[in-house]
Amino acid sequence: MTPPPESSVAAALRIIDKKRKISFNKHTMRILLSNDDGLFGRGLEPLIYELKKIGDVFVVVPDTEKSASSHSITLHSPIRLVEKRKNVYTVTGTPSDCVRFGVIGIMKNRVDMIVSGVNDGPNLGDDCIYSGTVAAAREGAMLGIPAIAVSLVPPGRGNFKLASEYAAKIVVTAKKIRMPKYSFLNVNIPDTDGIEGIELTKMGKRIYDEDIEERTDPRGYKYYWIAGERLSGHPDPGTDIKAISMSRISVTPLKVDQTDFSFLNDLKKNKIEKMIAGSRKQTVGSSK
Repeated sequence: MTPPPESSVAAALRIIDKKRKISFNKHTMRILLSNDDGLFGRGLEPLIYELKKIGDVFVVVPDTEKSASSHSITLHSPIRLVEKRKNVYTVTGTPSDCVRFGVIGIMKNRVDMIVSGVNDGPNLGDDCIYSGTVAAAREGAMLGIPAIAVSLVPPGRGNFKLASEYAAKIVVTAKKIRMPKYSFLNVNIPDTDGIEGIELTKMGKRIYDEDIEERTDPRGYKYYWIAGERLSGHPDPGTDIKAISMSRISVTPLKVDQTDFSFLNDLKKNKIEKMIAGSRKQTVGSSK
């Protein structure tokens, strides 16, 4: 029997494993840095600078912007890894691809912390579902590695330096507290010099523009934009949206397991599995 073809990710990692030799400082934190804004994202270089003060930093980012790519991975096309300078790589894939390449292929699973960011824009509430930045951190958590996603929330001057300084402090603190396995942190930093502190929060509820804009190209064919420009949210107490509205840094613990345990218990109480089995028997009986 012919074995199945090797996936592009597996093949690339196998080649990297043969050719790549790296060394670590045994006494410093080993940090893998990724993002969804790519190599030229405004938040990348300031964060590299700050993280290098606290550890060995390896950077693996998409070769183009992958905002709102969510937790997608590349399965049906080849992936290329390009070394741009020492310990800085681009991948022709998604943020999730980047983290997997970085952990398995480049750092050989010797990673103490994964940091994603600094994202150029918010990742509040439901944004976490769509975000490539958050997905990179989630991929790290799925691999059992402590991970943090960091975003800078406008309006403001684009002070990625200040955001990176705070991010590095949060990384150091997270390392000390030993984050639970398969959990990670989503951090949003207001773009202001007047930060009013740090708040531990839960996810808020975002409100997205529901318009689908229709346009016509020069050849007369229609095309559409589904992402509106107007974003808002419910600033309920205790949420990330409320914290940001108060010029506070929001730190939200998230986890890979998305099970709704309250709903699961309700289903068990109502014996939903027996209801489904009973309805199936009725359907089968009526079809005879």
